[in-house]
Amino acid sequence: MSKPESDNPSRASVRELGKVTVFYVPSHKLDHPKHARDSLTARQDIHEFLMSRYKAYTQTPTPVRGYWAAPDGEVFHDVMERFEVSFGSESEFDLLIEFLAELCDRLKEQAIYVTRGDRSFLVQRPTEKS
Repeated sequence: MSKPESDNPSRASVRELGKVTVFYVPSHKLDHPKHARDSLTARQDIHEFLMSRYKAYTQTPTPVRGYWAAPDGEVFHDVMERFEVSFGSESEFDLLIEFLAELCDRLKEQAIYVTRGDRSFLVQRPTEKS
């Protein structure tokens, strides 16, 4: 017979963090000075945003290549770095999407690929207001 929970100090505790959200950013743009803003590289800016909002994240330098085709059929590719963060609130997801849209514009990317749970998205640059 096992001990009651309060008497079992070796029992593991688990805390749910929410849905996993992953996004990919071209490696060569993360530390390039031409993409710096307010003296922060894109990598530093991503770090500051994720730590201040979510208090944790995982970043993986990977040999992952992203491929996509332009409307004219030209195929592009880049070596990407993977960023992973978890949170439960959809309002937090909206804030991340706003941040990534601005990052997309800053890096001169057409889109940033994002997955959340079992769904995937392309976050594009903000549209210019007329």
